[in-house]
Amino acid sequence: MVRGISLNLLFLLTGLLALAACATEPVDDGAGKFVDMPVDWDEIDLAEADLNLPLVVPLEIASLGRRVGEGQVFENLYTFHGVKGYVLTSRVAFGSWSERYTEQLGSLTDFKDYTKELSLPPGGQIDVRWAKPFLNGKFAEGQSLSRGFVSREASAPPYFDRCFVARTAYQLVDYASIERAPGAVDTVVEVLLCGALPEQNLLEAMLVKVQAVENRAAFREELSRRTVGTI
Repeated sequence: MVRGISLNLLFLLTGLLALAACATEPVDDGAGKFVDMPVDWDEIDLAEADLNLPLVVPLEIASLGRRVGEGQVFENLYTFHGVKGYVLTSRVAFGSWSERYTEQLGSLTDFKDYTKELSLPPGGQIDVRWAKPFLNGKFAEGQSLSRGFVSREASAPPYFDRCFVARTAYQLVDYASIERAPGAVDTVVEVLLCGALPEQNLLEAMLVKVQAVENRAAFREELSRRTVGTI
């Protein structure tokens, strides 16, 4: 499962998703830290996306990669034209994330710790001034109800004065045969974008509209009519 600092190296590579099987040797991230490169990212067509992001993202998608991570977590990794960063989606297909991780997603302290581990070369660490809570596809009234957070007024000095950082969680698929704890989630979306971004409300609306693709034929048809978001 790719988290935080492990993704920073992705953006040092110009051919990010042309790698079908990256080396697993530790690589210097440019800041003197050695991290493991992700493995087995396969470039896929937008019509094969796990979630409906190609329909709701207000950016032009440059590449989409897929891999099956540890514990049968299905991951999709998006990059975009004209901005730096990524969107990473991670979904447990037939279950849910652990109770401990779900609790971390609802902790503002943990979100702050998560953002401190992020950086976007060639800039420094991401600076998040404050964040608002997110719950089940909506923005929550109180942090005690949170299952994720969305940044406000984030930056990555000295190169990027405007960034958008989020880590949001969802329960997208409900299987009657699977018993889940209250508040369980099966999907996490992580966002780190910097540069000439759309308005904040458009990026927040993207997170509210996230759904699992259940009807592949209908998804393909709707995608064929969309002008924004195509590779």
